[in-house]
Amino acid sequence: MAITTTPSTYFDFHKTLTKKKLVGMLRMMTGYRSAYVAANLSLAVSALAKTATYLLLRNFADTILGDTAPFAGTLERTLILIALRFIGLAVVEGGFFFLSGRLAAFSAEGITRRLRNFLFDHIQRLSFAYHSKTPTGDLIERVTSDVDSVRSFFNEQVIGVGRIVLMFVINFVAIWQLNWKLALASIIVIPFLLAVSVWFFKNVTKAYEKYQGQEAALSTTLQENLTGVRVVKAFARQDYEKDKFEKDNWEKYLRGKKLLRMHSLFWPLSDIACGLQMLGGFIFAAILAIRGEITVGTYPAYVGLVVLLIWPMRNLGRIIVNTSTGLVSYERLMEIVKQECEPLTDGKVQVQGSMRGDIVFEKVSFQYEDGGSEVLKDVSFRIQPGQAVALLGSTGSGKTNLINLLPRFHKYTDGRSLLALARDRPLLTSFSLGLNKNRTCFNLKQSP
Repeated sequence: MAITTTPSTYFDFHKTLTKKKLVGMLRMMTGYRSAYVAANLSLAVSALAKTATYLLLRNFADTILGDTAPFAGTLERTLILIALRFIGLAVVEGGFFFLSGRLAAFSAEGITRRLRNFLFDHIQRLSFAYHSKTPTGDLIERVTSDVDSVRSFFNEQVIGVGRIVLMFVINFVAIWQLNWKLALASIIVIPFLLAVSVWFFKNVTKAYEKYQGQEAALSTTLQENLTGVRVVKAFARQDYEKDKFEKDNWEKYLRGKKLLRMHSLFWPLSDIACGLQMLGGFIFAAILAIRGEITVGTYPAYVGLVVLLIWPMRNLGRIIVNTSTGLVSYERLMEIVKQECEPLTDGKVQVQGSMRGDIVFEKVSFQYEDGGSEVLKDVSFRIQPGQAVALLGSTGSGKTNLINLLPRFHKYTDGRSLLALARDRPLLTSFSLGLNKNRTCFNLKQSP
């Protein structure tokens, strides 16, 4: 009988809580860092093969058009060997590029799987008070859209940054080997691109955070209408809810428009700067070739290498955008992770037999943890066994909060309660006793 084992997908994401977002994202990679190192090494081999292709092109051009003697003895054999090397370099480049993407995808999906499992378990263990004040649509937005942004960060941005660094270093060194003047002339625009990218990163992060917040608000409005459509129709509130949705949707449109406007400003600037850099490099290389400072084969090799040097820097903007969205999503997810779970096994009293007793509230007061005004103040009453009591009051007067204080879904801030619950609700009794805090008393009277 074959026995298969599946690696554990559990990871305590409380370990990733930190004010430094990049440090937190790095901690999330625990268990997959070796895969990312292997992915970057594979990417380095692929980049070296790509660069070697253009250097081989230089040798080919100098052999055919220049004065360089065939290295294989005859021109025919030399051309055959050059063709085989082109094929070999293409295979190496494509193979290691595929391996790099495969390892990055494996790591990103593994991290995301652990994150989804943790959030699903963690949200179910959060307190009733947290769920009562947190819109369901906002939670759905965080565990879907924000989780996907984090997945995209690990699948694309982490490898993308490594790709940009490797391509820049490898091709700059290769151009330097061709001609140091060409190498220096090829990086004139880099400081400008970096400055614009930093400015873009700071501003797009704030804009995306506001956009995500409004998208969560729109999702909440939609979710509330879908779940409460019967109430809306019963009270003929269709026009009111329609206007409310249109208002939230319009606000999302405005924030999305602002975000796109920033993109429309960055991309043309980076494209123009990169285009001018390459055009200037082509002209300068042509002048050096005419003067005889570089060979004929060096010129096409430089043309290919400078593209590999400049365009990855141009793609830095895309990496920055997605990195900023990933960091914003990380922060939004950590707001869920840092919430304390509800203690479910702290109860020490085990009730035996059936019980009867009164429910007594003595000057009970309650306010939410955000420190707002008191919802309930000095509420006192007694309910005897078998007695039916109706709570009357206007909307927002605290009727639901009062009921939620009985099973201790909320913690009251002052006063005391004496509860004796029947045996047919053992979970409720155990839950109440398990959260015996804030001067809560329980008057349990066992019936004969």
